Amino acid sequence: MILSICIPIYNTDIRPLATELHRQIQEYSSEVELLFLDDASDVFFKEINRSVGRFSDYQELPTNVGRSKIRNAFLPFVKGTYLLFIDGDSEITSSDFIKNYVECLKSSEKDVVIGASIYAEIKPRRKQLLRWKYSRTRECKAFEDRVKHPELGFKSNNFIISKTLFSKHPFDESLTTYGHEDTLFGYFLRKGKVTIEHLDNPVLNSNLDENEVFLEKTKEALQNLMSIASRLNDPTFNAEHHLLSLAMRIEKNVITRGLLLVIDRLLLTSLKGFLSKGYFALWMFDLYRLIYLNRFLIQYRLKQGN
Repeated sequence: MILSICIPIYNTDIRPLATELHRQIQEYSSEVELLFLDDASDVFFKEINRSVGRFSDYQELPTNVGRSKIRNAFLPFVKGTYLLFIDGDSEITSSDFIKNYVECLKSSEKDVVIGASIYAEIKPRRKQLLRWKYSRTRECKAFEDRVKHPELGFKSNNFIISKTLFSKHPFDESLTTYGHEDTLFGYFLRKGKVTIEHLDNPVLNSNLDENEVFLEKTKEALQNLMSIASRLNDPTFNAEHHLLSLAMRIEKNVITRGLLLVIDRLLLTSLKGFLSKGYFALWMFDLYRLIYLNRFLIQYRLKQGN
């Protein structure tokens, strides 16, 4: 078997995704398998998703283990030479999605292949605008741009990795909260000089967080980023994350550090209000993130001093 499609689930209706993938893999029934692993979702989602067990390997974890550990948990069950990870809230938009991957894997041996993910062109409701605008503007890269720097900006939605390589380089399970587990995973792939290829074979991110939820998730992710940076202590890693690099430069200057603290105290509440309601420019979101990065950096320095 060449390919195991691994889809972690948490509080998501995966029936549309499962149905489309099942339809596409019929042509490759001996070469592709479909696996779902539920990370202790609410009962409602478990009950509606169990139906996909009719045509796939569907299992449930008794307790929530987080975004890193659940991906590693697929390893004992897969039969394929390669693992394809897709987030449970994704949508398949190409009828040749599986065919493209199978043909790519048959052409030559691979380490990692990234198909990437995209967001809809149609602007969503204002209460979901922040995630959509930020992701389309800052995170999503055209295929032509991705191949220029294939090792940068690794995302864990819609990528293939060889089983042998994944056994040696699993996700870091010390990160249990939201965000940047894929950043750390990509960092270790680069350090290990793993060959990363790109394919123009994206999935659609169809489930947008509401603005307030995304702001809270962003805080969690920034705390993880600060934790990773302090652990790695690698100037190259810091430089690759421009906002983190800026926060570190500000922290070294008494005047700029003091100015940011004043902005934190006087403007953060108003900033949150505009972002939550969907009335914003992206520089406002950058400032929001910079304020919290500065907070986490101060906390880290205080811990160092103890």
